[in-house]
Amino acid sequence: MAATSSPGYVGNLSSDQEAKLRQIWSIILTLNDIPQPEFQDVTLENEEKRPRSIHRRSSSLTKTVSNTTNSNLPKDLDQTLLGLGINGSELKTVRDCLNQASIDEIRRSLLSTAKQDHPDSLLLRFIRARKWDVSKAFAMMLEALVWRVKEQHVDGMIVSNSELRALKEEQDKSNPAKAKAGSTFLAQMRMGKCYVHGTDRAGRPIGIVKARLHNPKAQSEEVIKRYILHIIESARLVLVPPVESVEYAPVKFLIDCFQANYPESLGVMLIHNAPWIFSGIWKIIKGWMDPVIVSKVDFTYTAADLEKHIAPEQLVKELGGKDQYEYKFIEPVEGENEKMADTVTRDALLSEREKIGEDLLKATAEWIKVAKEDDRDKIAAVKERRNDTIEQMRSNYWELDPYVRGRGHLDREGVIGVGGKISFYPTAESKIQATETKAVAVKYIASTQARVVDAQV
Repeated sequence: MAATSSPGYVGNLSSDQEAKLRQIWSIILTLNDIPQPEFQDVTLENEEKRPRSIHRRSSSLTKTVSNTTNSNLPKDLDQTLLGLGINGSELKTVRDCLNQASIDEIRRSLLSTAKQDHPDSLLLRFIRARKWDVSKAFAMMLEALVWRVKEQHVDGMIVSNSELRALKEEQDKSNPAKAKAGSTFLAQMRMGKCYVHGTDRAGRPIGIVKARLHNPKAQSEEVIKRYILHIIESARLVLVPPVESVEYAPVKFLIDCFQANYPESLGVMLIHNAPWIFSGIWKIIKGWMDPVIVSKVDFTYTAADLEKHIAPEQLVKELGGKDQYEYKFIEPVEGENEKMADTVTRDALLSEREKIGEDLLKATAEWIKVAKEDDRDKIAAVKERRNDTIEQMRSNYWELDPYVRGRGHLDREGVIGVGGKISFYPTAESKIQATETKAVAVKYIASTQARVVDAQV
């Protein structure tokens, strides 16, 4: 990971960027009925003033959405969003989302999505993805949270649906459909279609995807989506489209994941040794993609090309580097998820997390309040207390993790260590420790990732 944060990231925000961050937190506080200062106190001082246009727009938009008012929505939410200049379609998106999921579900989804990540980092990804337009970022975030909890059921169907469960499904011949789903899911893990190993020159974990191993007919669309989300949730955004064949359904799903539901998580995508036919495919694919993501794609053909991004010591030998690592899937073992059966401890830790989440919202409201005051010492003290709460949330996640997440290959390989420590070159001792523990915490990789797609035919 880089020694210093890039501009626009936690630890390196301009005053305007920090104000934008407070704005989106202000909306979240309003959503959760947390008392806070008047909205005007957290707007940007140097932002262009538009009182007349906002007034006219607010009147018009309020009439537009009045017929779909949900009595469960906080009364001040509309005005907070309208004050930010939200347009009609974005406001409709917000209302649609809040009609699909309750505010409690949204709050729990936000806590779950954050995992051990700094919550400001999570929100900033949406803000950067929407070019610092806070109302657009909030609408995008809300859609992503509803997508997780209502459409894909990420926590219930993906995170807890472990590799060990897939192995048991594969072995249970009494249910042929489940056996096939489990078998084809694990087949992708075993062949090493996608794996995470090493870091690039910017310190970002490298995800290697062997597109030539993808056979569209070898698994159902449901299984490939399960595999994609399993990889994303296990290694936090590592997979890229299998581009050697014109199989657009999973590609569209991946692009939607990257752009809408896991924004600002791609550092660079290196497409290596792409065949000539890919040029036509690429013209279609990039039309679905945000120009910012397209700009992060680089085509490479030699080891020297790759080494512009990845040091030779971190580049695996199959791509012409010096790293002798070879991927080999480590099979799940009985008992590795035994803590997931302890629902009493799980529920206690989840309740603790809810309480920490409430404390964070209150601490954030205090931060927003003091930010308008010209008292650096007071602001620093409030920020420190808030950071302490965020650290409690991170610590809580490591305790909770083995009770809600099935172990994966990276756990068994020793890459993910106890307490979330990451080592792409684990010692024999750390591998033994990971095996004996049977329930180790997954490290959320906060930095965006580099990905290499080996597109050889």
